[in-house]
Amino acid sequence: MNTTSATAPELNAQLFLQLSNIANNESYLQKTLDFIIGLAKSENHSDARGRVYTELLERLSDFQEYEAGWDGDNALPLNHLVVKNFKSLLQESTDSDLLGWTLFPLANGTLLLQHKRRKSGINIGSNGFSYYTIQNGEAQGENHLDFSPQAVLDIMKQI
Repeated sequence: MNTTSATAPELNAQLFLQLSNIANNESYLQKTLDFIIGLAKSENHSDARGRVYTELLERLSDFQEYEAGWDGDNALPLNHLVVKNFKSLLQESTDSDLLGWTLFPLANGTLLLQHKRRKSGINIGSNGFSYYTIQNGEAQGENHLDFSPQAVLDIMKQI
């Protein structure tokens, strides 16, 4: 059906069909609800959030679908506490904070925020985080820092 020429009742019927498909998939329904709740919470910060925030949230959503062995080996799915930590970081961030960073899953169930132009990364775990940066061919950074969105944001700004 071409949605540009569809009538309101046809669009409503199509929407109802899609919603009933979602309702039959509990995992997808929960992700949709989380997304809607996140949108409602972010309404207060809508001027500070945009394309970068949305891209990172979409990547996270994709990675949450990964099951054990997603790398063809023994990779773990994302730990739910890691997801919670990353979402809390996003809630405290603006697009300018996130600019230049991209997100990757790691085989141990954690997430890596990697800067696109700088040789730097931040690994977000269930209880903590670590970071590295490569300067003059040497890796510098710290392991086992206590996680808080503000602590990660401070490191992102230093990098």
